Amino acid sequence: MDTTRELHSKKFSARQLVARVFETDQYLIRQILEQDDKEAASVLIERYYKTVYREIYIKTSDEELSLDLTQETFIAVLRALRQFDDKKASFKTWIIRIAQNKVIDYRRSRQNHEALMTDVLEGYDRAANDNIEENVLNRIANEKVKSILETQDKELQTIFIMKAQEGYTFSEISQKTGISVGVAKNRYYKFVKEVRKEMHEYE
Repeated sequence: MDTTRELHSKKFSARQLVARVFETDQYLIRQILEQDDKEAASVLIERYYKTVYREIYIKTSDEELSLDLTQETFIAVLRALRQFDDKKASFKTWIIRIAQNKVIDYRRSRQNHEALMTDVLEGYDRAANDNIEENVLNRIANEKVKSILETQDKELQTIFIMKAQEGYTFSEISQKTGISVGVAKNRYYKFVKEVRKEMHEYE
């Protein structure tokens, strides 16, 4: 299925679009699920795009991030469309809940990433008399961690990024990648130990 941006940018005749505007959510959903109707998907996205974007922007106050999370929301909506049950909630309520979860996931990922960087760089921070110097040192350290990661194999990069940046548990990483939980843990913590060693040598 096309991405939401591709669907959003497709051009349809004025008559087609006008007709679709008056079709119910349920009908459009049925067309998408049964006919893989891309025009119906485009209309459904257009119908709720501003609502979802506004909901996310209120919570993030970041225009670019809100655009990205809005796109992710509609990708998730289209993928999970078969799970929608109009007996439990309206379609609008359902997609807003998905949008809210995207914001929560983003915040969790960011918090986990920050916590991990603190953990990895523990003992590296130098005494600083002001916040500007401390921030510069931390930024340099963060870039150093990224450069070290780039020298590692793809499997380790995947484990580290999923754990550090995306907030997955080792069990979830194992399920999504096929890497055993034990291997994921061992490789992850071994890399953290190596990074700490290199960071001390870098001082």
